[in-house]
Amino acid sequence: MAKKKIGAGKIGCIVVVLVFLVLAIGVYRLFTAQKSLPEEFVLKIDISGDIRETVDTGFALPFERESQELSLQDIIFLLDRASEDTRIKGILLDIDGVRTGSAKIQQIQRAIERTRNSGKLVNAFLRNAGDQDVWLASACDAMIAERGNFLLLDGLRAELLFYTGTLEKLGVSFQAVQWTDWKSGVEPFTRLAASPEFRERIEMSLDSVYAAYTGYVTKQRDIPLETYEIIINEKTVLSADQAKELKVVDEVNGHWEYLERLKKSYGKGKNNHDEDDVLVSGVRYKAAVPWPYKPETKEHIAVITASGPIVRSSDDMAAGTEQGFDEETLRSSVQAALDDESVKAIVLRIDSPGGDALASANMLQVLDSARVKKPIVTSMSSVAASGGYMIALAADSIFAEPLTVTGSIGVYALKPEISKLQEKIALNREVFTRGKNADAYTVFKPLDEAGMAKFMETTGWIYDDFLDKVVRSRKMTREEVDAVAGGRVWMGEAAVKNGLVDRIGGLPEALRAAQVLAGIDSAAVPGLKFYPEPQGLMDYLFGGGPGIESHLFSSKIPAGSFADRSMRTLDLLMRLEQQPGGMYRMTMLPYDLRVE
Repeated sequence: MAKKKIGAGKIGCIVVVLVFLVLAIGVYRLFTAQKSLPEEFVLKIDISGDIRETVDTGFALPFERESQELSLQDIIFLLDRASEDTRIKGILLDIDGVRTGSAKIQQIQRAIERTRNSGKLVNAFLRNAGDQDVWLASACDAMIAERGNFLLLDGLRAELLFYTGTLEKLGVSFQAVQWTDWKSGVEPFTRLAASPEFRERIEMSLDSVYAAYTGYVTKQRDIPLETYEIIINEKTVLSADQAKELKVVDEVNGHWEYLERLKKSYGKGKNNHDEDDVLVSGVRYKAAVPWPYKPETKEHIAVITASGPIVRSSDDMAAGTEQGFDEETLRSSVQAALDDESVKAIVLRIDSPGGDALASANMLQVLDSARVKKPIVTSMSSVAASGGYMIALAADSIFAEPLTVTGSIGVYALKPEISKLQEKIALNREVFTRGKNADAYTVFKPLDEAGMAKFMETTGWIYDDFLDKVVRSRKMTREEVDAVAGGRVWMGEAAVKNGLVDRIGGLPEALRAAQVLAGIDSAAVPGLKFYPEPQGLMDYLFGGGPGIESHLFSSKIPAGSFADRSMRTLDLLMRLEQQPGGMYRMTMLPYDLRVE
């Protein structure tokens, strides 16, 4: 027995030594890369899939960093940084099947436009191109389509899945409470199709995004709107050559061939650098420069990012592709920003559809307390709805993108009952109680009339509290809030008109507003400190978070896919099972709208 323990200890030591060796090699390579940036180079930024708001805060092994995907904030800061770096002679966006929120597309477009206005050439290479890829790339100086590939331009689709019929076949049904007909998060579990109110919001959102998409592409590409709509509705699938003929792209080329041309164009004759060193990846460039830029003052602004569904604790992470954002993470981030005397203001960056109602309220309380000590500006990204909108209320000023999905002020609650399932599987149940209602709130039977009344009453308390929070923060009357609440979803521009948001703008505009509120010299560039802080080496090796196995055996489920949505549904059912009486109250956006 003793020998086994010694053997295990030796194995542990070997693992630790190997990890440190890998880290040492990685650090060496990192510093080598920093010192060897070419005197002139092309910055190559890869953009694909679902663009996350920030990178994972977990510890990254050095050999993993080069393969890491860039986040939205990374891309924005990279483009802004490139505008001022004289070593960068051009920027290539290597775009390959983007599937992300429409407001994120617009934020990258504005960053591209700022970079082009500085005199830098920005080109886009399209590989597996769809509507989002063309929309994004239209902001660039030139668009190159991959030879032999095709473009799928089929417009917008909003897809909703309704699980009611499927669950009923299993013997599972739901009782639900939704405050007003627009809070439609319960519908996938209580209806077979969307309600008129749900359809109205979806149609409104689709109209806004479609107009923004087609309007931007046709203006940038100098294509008549009618012609582009014919491409979408009649042609739909274009070869690369057809796309060039129709002015959707400027050039057709092979991917490898195009990259080799860039290398020869910029690498020839450059001292101490071969052609292969001319293309510098965004990840490498980020590691080689002060990030996101070199501050000109000792005063800082804290950027706290709340990304993903809102949950109570780190153990209560959402299934699917997203991790939840929990109360302790927010509290510790806010406290770190308050304790740091160099931090003069906080920008709360939100990319969240909401989530747990109580967690959202608790987060707002933390932020309200923080605003007494330091000014807070909210910057909404792709979505800041329901509970995500609730936490935004702590700010002195709220910024949103034109296509940010926000509002959804409301609450819904679900309670499953499995009496038919119990009957199908011949599950016998005997119950012994003390107290009239001890067995009233169980998943094995539906609520009676009195129980349902209580269920509605408690949900109503949360909704009324939500309205009161909006009234106080936005300085609106109860009637004014009622007119735009009730679960109604608004795009950013409409939210400004309705008084829910102060102004249109992105992260750069929010940072400038925070700088003014903090009294930081407007001519100086303040430092930025990002929270939640990344996991350190010691946390990675000895903490309770994800370890080596999470890096070696992790897999990614595409966001918005059937598997992702199914896992989210399974996650909801698991949460319900853990709640008292199976009742779960949510302040969460009921759908996710993407251009596909």
